[in-house]
Amino acid sequence: MSDRARIDHRSVAILGVVTICSYGTWYYAFGVLLDPIRLTESWSESTLAASFSAGTVVIGLGSFSGGRLLDRYGHRTVFLLASILGPGALLLASIAPSVWLFFVASAIGSGAFGALGFYHVTMTAAVRLNPDQPARAIAILTIWGAAASAIYLPMASWLEETTGWRTTTRLLAGAAFVIYSSAAVMLPQGEAVQGGVQPPLTTVLRSMVARPDARRFTIAVGFGGIAMATMLVYQVPTMTAVGLPAATAAAVAGLRGFSQLGGRIPLTPIVKLIGIDQALILAFAAIGVGGALLSFSGTLPTAILFALVAGFGIGAFSPLQGMKAEELFERDTLGATMGFYGSVLVLVGSAGPVLTGFIAEATGDRRWASVVIIASASAAIAAQRQRQ
Repeated sequence: MSDRARIDHRSVAILGVVTICSYGTWYYAFGVLLDPIRLTESWSESTLAASFSAGTVVIGLGSFSGGRLLDRYGHRTVFLLASILGPGALLLASIAPSVWLFFVASAIGSGAFGALGFYHVTMTAAVRLNPDQPARAIAILTIWGAAASAIYLPMASWLEETTGWRTTTRLLAGAAFVIYSSAAVMLPQGEAVQGGVQPPLTTVLRSMVARPDARRFTIAVGFGGIAMATMLVYQVPTMTAVGLPAATAAAVAGLRGFSQLGGRIPLTPIVKLIGIDQALILAFAAIGVGGALLSFSGTLPTAILFALVAGFGIGAFSPLQGMKAEELFERDTLGATMGFYGSVLVLVGSAGPVLTGFIAEATGDRRWASVVIIASASAAIAAQRQRQ
């Protein structure tokens, strides 16, 4: 194999750390902090859950722009911008005297981390830094990314118990600043990909819904987003509601994140055996079964089984999105295309925690999260199974 065909493991590792930070800092850690914030400040659970969903809306609205920014200026500019917007907004949230300032600041911070650092950015950067080995670069990157919840969930839980939610938020923001700014300096700029005219938004939109296969995938990603967002926010609160201690629930949620490796390491042979479309159906089915197990996770064996099954499903779903998008669309607009799929994932997905928050507050039963997860995963399977 020539030098050019080798994976740049250093760059992929740096992008892996950025991915861990982007998902872990708030998208994952918020589920651990939800109850401490609610109990300490006496703020409404539905309002706090809505703040997370508002952040996912900001991610959704910003992901396409983040992808286009990446296409035009490269990853250094994107990560420098993320190092300012995300940590700055979370620092403001950490000193918020009212739930409404917290709502706005945390939504902006979450939106910045997601729009400028989620997989649509890091996968595209990995592909462009490894143009001869794009599939391997994506596979290795997502193995790094699987560590996000395994690191950030128990870390956030320990920090909150030790220092309180406000100091925890400040520490998470500070770590994010160091990681993003370091990545901007340490990564090679890579080749310019689009110095000229970029496709308009309407062109990208049409490409995602014009063909039946692209349309089915777009719908499936949206419902998959609902299931994922609901699970990420309510996995720890649901486990504690049905009987697990908070620290144990956070550790199980971390195991769920680590178990995403189970959906990523064997993914290449799975895809070779059954194809990308059937692999997506398998991933959605695992997410749905995990949602069912979540409502019975008051005992440690069931909680561990939830972590393993749901981890496999979510772990497989993330890289399969990238593989399917590369199969459906041109690589020269991959940043914008992946950005828009990121928008679909989180914009539609934002409905899940809001709906679950209102139902949980009205009924006092957080097991409704399982119903939302199962229904959404089933809808994703139905969309993916449709034939032309």
